[in-house]
Amino acid sequence: MEQKLSFCTSEILIRNMRSPLPYGLTVIQGPHAASGLLLQICAKLALRGPVRILDCGNRSDMYQVARELRPLTRDPATAMQRIHLSRAFTCYQAEALLGQNRGQSQTPILIFDLLATYLDESVSKQEAERLFDDTLDHLQKMSRKNPVLVGIRPLPAIALDRSNLPLRLQKAADESFQLMEISQKAETNDDQLSLF
Repeated sequence: MEQKLSFCTSEILIRNMRSPLPYGLTVIQGPHAASGLLLQICAKLALRGPVRILDCGNRSDMYQVARELRPLTRDPATAMQRIHLSRAFTCYQAEALLGQNRGQSQTPILIFDLLATYLDESVSKQEAERLFDDTLDHLQKMSRKNPVLVGIRPLPAIALDRSNLPLRLQKAADESFQLMEISQKAETNDDQLSLF
């Protein structure tokens, strides 16, 4: 299946978000691993039911989720209690955490900065790729029974030897989005007239 990468802004993605989220694997690449967008989505989902967050890059800010919830409900504490947060600090922990969640059903799963732990220089490229194979298997199994949203960031130059990881993830995804900043959006608009 040929995967098309869609370019959009966070605002467009939030505005067009289907409710309930469809099952499947969605990858969102952007600055800070699209964590701001995922936190907004988390707040909206927590209003309706349980949400599972798997944080692989220490990017989940529950204070931000509470700020997002305050204008949406009189009882943000109840919505916050519906969020189950787990963190992984190594690729071994990330793979194990995903494996433990394979049995989840009908629960939105948001994965923050998935690739961060796979870029660890103390883990060989071969070992990281082996673990990533298992990770992709877990993601595909989970996405059959749940909406799974994965946030990733552009790879730093130091990690270019692992540039195949985001490509493999996007190829496995049902949908893949590249977030654009407002300035990027203006630069890609062919109808934009020059000021001078």
